[in-house]
Amino acid sequence: MTRFLAGLVLGVVSSGVAWLITHNFGWTAVAGATVFVLVWLGEFILDDLI
Repeated sequence: MTRFLAGLVLGVVSSGVAWLITHNFGWTAVAGATVFVLVWLGEFILDDLI
């Protein structure tokens, strides 16, 4: 649950940064979703890489 909430918060922050830079909804959604998924599933991805 902690990893989910951290991903959610970091996804929102990255969306905000993307919006400030691009003012494009598409890039904003992609940035937020990418960060959210990478944080949420990062443990499983790192286990496979290491």
